[in-house]
Amino acid sequence: MLMTIILVEKRQSEAIRLEAQKRGMTIARNLAGVSTNALITYNYVVLEQNAERVSEEEDVAYVIIHDKEHRMAAFTGHGEKQGQLLTDPVSQKALSAREPYIQSITYGERKVPALDLSVPVYVEGSEEKWGTIRIGLSLERMASEILRTRLNLFLLGLFALGFGILGSVFFSERITRPLSKLVETTISAAQGNLEQVSDIRTRDEIEELGNNFNHMIRQIRLDREELESRLREITALKTYTDNVISSMTNGLITTDLGKKVVSANQTVERILGRRKEEMIGSPLDKVLGDHHPILKLITETLSKNRGIIIPEMELKKDAETLWLIACTSILTDGEGNRIGALAVVQDITEMKTLEEKLRQADRLAALGTLSAGLAHEIKNPLSAIKTFVQLLPQKIENPSFLVKFKNTVPREIDRINQLVENLLELTRTRKHPMNALDVNQLITQVIDLHGEEMSKKHISFNDRLTRTIPPIKGDSETLYRAFSNLIINSIQAMTSGGTLFVSSGPEDSECSMVEIVIHDTGIGMDETTTKNLFNPFFTTKEKGVGLGMALTQKIIEDHHGTIEVQSEKGKGTTFTIRLPAVVA
Repeated sequence: MLMTIILVEKRQSEAIRLEAQKRGMTIARNLAGVSTNALITYNYVVLEQNAERVSEEEDVAYVIIHDKEHRMAAFTGHGEKQGQLLTDPVSQKALSAREPYIQSITYGERKVPALDLSVPVYVEGSEEKWGTIRIGLSLERMASEILRTRLNLFLLGLFALGFGILGSVFFSERITRPLSKLVETTISAAQGNLEQVSDIRTRDEIEELGNNFNHMIRQIRLDREELESRLREITALKTYTDNVISSMTNGLITTDLGKKVVSANQTVERILGRRKEEMIGSPLDKVLGDHHPILKLITETLSKNRGIIIPEMELKKDAETLWLIACTSILTDGEGNRIGALAVVQDITEMKTLEEKLRQADRLAALGTLSAGLAHEIKNPLSAIKTFVQLLPQKIENPSFLVKFKNTVPREIDRINQLVENLLELTRTRKHPMNALDVNQLITQVIDLHGEEMSKKHISFNDRLTRTIPPIKGDSETLYRAFSNLIINSIQAMTSGGTLFVSSGPEDSECSMVEIVIHDTGIGMDETTTKNLFNPFFTTKEKGVGLGMALTQKIIEDHHGTIEVQSEKGKGTTFTIRLPAVVA
């Protein structure tokens, strides 16, 4: 009721105040309309008459008319101030306003609250202000009306309070008796008596509550019977789950927080060479030894409180070597509390053997492609050299032939030599000096080098480099070459202009790797081109050799990094490079 009174009083006060503002502004605008000509002609007599007529309106405390120079043309009750300038803050704000302006003020010796409403006077078709009309609107009557409203609401609240007290006394007596009876019944039910029935007849919500209580008791009896049935089902399900775990082709082992073995299946017995009875209840380090990889994996899982996946794990077992895929996770109870760790291992030794055979086949296929590409690239310069050598005995006296011979043969030999050098670069393992580098600085240098070419092709550069990334350890010369190859490819792919996006930042919260992403809005590549992009001698360019991207991949791999490419025809290409960060 109090909130209702406050809300109604506030709404009515706002409504009365808003109505007063609207009325005052209407009076001011009407006065401005009838006084425009008098202001233009400086007819102070007419202006004073207009002001006196308006001042007779109810609640109008004063009327002031300022001329174009801000002097008073009329001031009701203060004719002696005609022609003066008013310097008080209220007048200054009213005169400086270019739009109708309302100020809250106090007026007269009694400090009566009022509104000062000012309306600038403009002549149609001109933005020059010819004067200002000010109306002082008394809020005394509005305050009285608000006070009367508050008194009425207060009396209404007192009446509601008294009526509520009397009603509560009557209804509380009618409610407490059946409630006491219902409480006694619930206490008895809580002690295990589920056969009782509550008999309450009040024909209201209390009776409904008693009926619901009876229904609840019946439902509890049914739920107890259902729980007993579910317990039998859970027991059968546990037996079934144990059979599933025992029949798994993957090894499963669980431990508690102290790394004691809780469970293990038959597959993990075969992989670890230990019997389940020997492992369960024993510390894992006593079962497997202090340096066993699975022990290290579970220890790391518990210390870091997160699951770990190892794509390949080598396990020495007697005279043989097993290759495993291992993954771990944290075991939790129903409330999410840690209770241990779980490890699942899969024997992929046979799969590794098949992979090695596939790699050998891939190497042979790559060797065939490399040989074909090398033969194709060497054939053209050798043909040119052969032609000049065959013509040499016939045209040895021809000066122009000798000039062409001296220019062409060495150039083609250098071409073959460069091709061989690039191939050697792909195969040889060089020891470059590794220093801490700012990868952003290398990328900026490459962009600056190709800036003019990008400007000619209408290519804009979108800089998304993170300036606070950690340094990487590498060779600035070879990394500069790799980034330059990628930037050049992106520029050449944007034949009709576009945008080159380059971003850098830490790959994860631990800042162990720095990720660089180079994305262009060029023509993109089809699936075949994307798949073979890093193969030697694969190129889609008319004058390309097809070694640039292969060398780029080798440079990144030499720095223990990775490079990935994603592309879609007509939608551009994205290169993602990940390089190890220097750990502080």
